[in-house]
Amino acid sequence: MNLAKSSVKLAVASGGSAAITFGGVALFARLLPPAELGVFFLFEALLGMLFIPADFGIRGALQKRISEGSNPGQMLTTAVLLKAVPLSIVVTAILVARPWINGYVGETIAVWLAVAIVGYELFQLGIDVLSGELRVGETAGIRLAQKIVWLVAGYVLVEQGYGVRGLIFGLIAGYAVSFLWGMYRRSTPFLRPTFGEAHSLVSYSRYNFVSAISGYFYSWMDVALIGLFLTTSHVSTYEAAWRVSAVAVLGSTAIAQTIFPQVSRWDADQARDRIERLIPRTVLPSLILVVPAFFGTLLFSREILGLVFGSEYTVAWLVLIILMGEKIFQAVHNITGRSLQAIDYPNLAARAAIIAIAINLALNVPLIQLYGIAGAAVATGISFVVNALLCVRYLSRFIDVTIPWTDLGWVLASSLGMTLVLLVVQSTVRVDSLVRLAFVICVGVVAYAGFVLASPPLREQIQRSARLLRSDQPRTDPTNGDD
Repeated sequence: MNLAKSSVKLAVASGGSAAITFGGVALFARLLPPAELGVFFLFEALLGMLFIPADFGIRGALQKRISEGSNPGQMLTTAVLLKAVPLSIVVTAILVARPWINGYVGETIAVWLAVAIVGYELFQLGIDVLSGELRVGETAGIRLAQKIVWLVAGYVLVEQGYGVRGLIFGLIAGYAVSFLWGMYRRSTPFLRPTFGEAHSLVSYSRYNFVSAISGYFYSWMDVALIGLFLTTSHVSTYEAAWRVSAVAVLGSTAIAQTIFPQVSRWDADQARDRIERLIPRTVLPSLILVVPAFFGTLLFSREILGLVFGSEYTVAWLVLIILMGEKIFQAVHNITGRSLQAIDYPNLAARAAIIAIAINLALNVPLIQLYGIAGAAVATGISFVVNALLCVRYLSRFIDVTIPWTDLGWVLASSLGMTLVLLVVQSTVRVDSLVRLAFVICVGVVAYAGFVLASPPLREQIQRSARLLRSDQPRTDPTNGDD
């Protein structure tokens, strides 16, 4: 597997997905009032938290075992049968709790929540099978298709008067289309399940389950608590800021998803030296966009939210700054957390997740009541900083984690240089339209790129990556030209 090509394919697809999601949210923010759009975000929050017990870590275990090359066909069938148990329990619980769920969200959507959970699990099953087959790049189009179907179907249904339910139906349709595509593209057959494969999957999934809690709770727990203590309008404004900040970590997320099956294979082959060479080469590209995004947000958070989503959303300007700063640590966690799982230490990733969740819960409730949505952002940020630092510490027990401090220092200096340029632009250009906002962003990108390319080591790394992308060879280790 060519890691560079797969990462770029996934990053491009993730960027496209984020652009579609971002544009869709901005569009629907104009078509629906904040309170009604907040209902959809609460639906997604419940969906995101119920994914955890519905999967119980089995999908991650399946990807891990298939990537090791151990009886993939039997693993696939066994995983599907294992997943049916927790998924059935969750669906039944939703149907039993329909009155409470409908009352909490403000719409009668509990039945569609159950359908969406089944659809999401099937969609992700196809993604994980292809990733386990070291075909991560091929999942890019599948991920993108899900977002496209959601946007198109959601828009049509909203225009037809379905309101927020139109967005929910579009979401479910996207899951269905992408699941069928993923199943068609897989090469792993369904073979007879065995108790041995079941034991292997469960032994990994019990820890992967806890690690997954961190990711999903991190994404949705604050939204759920805002919906509990505040209003659906607050949910909308907070989620708008979250969606903007999420764009900054698309690169690191794509890299983490790409390297997981390859690191897993190297770990199975006892090639830890190759993993040690890979980690520092992934940390830098993971941070190269997040750091300047934070500084740009310091200057234009109000303009971004107001011009893209509407004036009602500018109240979340501080939330956006806090979340964007937190994304610097999330970028590091994406690499180190997934690497821990890939080298078969999901228990340590789980330990970090449990600590972070406890901090998040302990801080979110009082801070939301004291400081509103800004308090939620602070609580979430602190908890994930702790999670990232713990994952770095645990990973360093098994491999030599080298951080490219010199290159990262240049990235910071380049970001500060870009900020100075933008301050000059801000003093001369009034950012009061989307066109002018786009112009300012383009100026910042050009200025930052110029400062980064002024560093010979960084310029050499970018040129090396470009050569890898042009190469058709399945180069698996971008740090070793002999592979």
